[in-house]
Amino acid sequence: MSDIDGSGKMSWWSKQSTGGKAIMGIAGLCCIGIILFVVIGGLLAPDSTTTTSSSSNDSSANVTQETTPAPAPTETEAQYKASCKKISYKQLEKNPDKYTGQRVKFTGTVFQIQESGDFTSILLDVGGYDNVSVLYDGTTNAVEDSTITIYGEIMGSYTYESVAGYQITVPQMNAKYIVTSQES
Repeated sequence: MSDIDGSGKMSWWSKQSTGGKAIMGIAGLCCIGIILFVVIGGLLAPDSTTTTSSSSNDSSANVTQETTPAPAPTETEAQYKASCKKISYKQLEKNPDKYTGQRVKFTGTVFQIQESGDFTSILLDVGGYDNVSVLYDGTTNAVEDSTITIYGEIMGSYTYESVAGYQITVPQMNAKYIVTSQES
């Protein structure tokens, strides 16, 4: 069959001006682009429901249920403290990064302490000249020369400049709990 008689689709298209054809082409591409955008967005969007199929002997059913994350179990202060381990300062000093994230417990004497708002920074002497830098999100009643026990996680090492201008590197930890000798 031929569209020469002027009644077919080809004759309609051939009657359109170049500008009209360009506008229809651009409109078509825009429609395809929008459709692709919606499809790709739908594929990449997180899904908050889970669909499972189950089948019995003679029928099948689709069950849709919302998934909710299980609440994180709350850890008591006693449980947290019990999970903190004592480690040798010499081993920690040798490679603090090896212990990053591990829960530890240190008892020592406050060498320096500074509070700023609800944040406390402590340099804790755990024996001789063995010091640990302690960061605590809170305040404490400890002062210089107080004996305290710190429970928290190792963060790696911390380097500071001494009054004499020396660079000193010590292990650093985030404290979750601080117990002063008066509280024991």
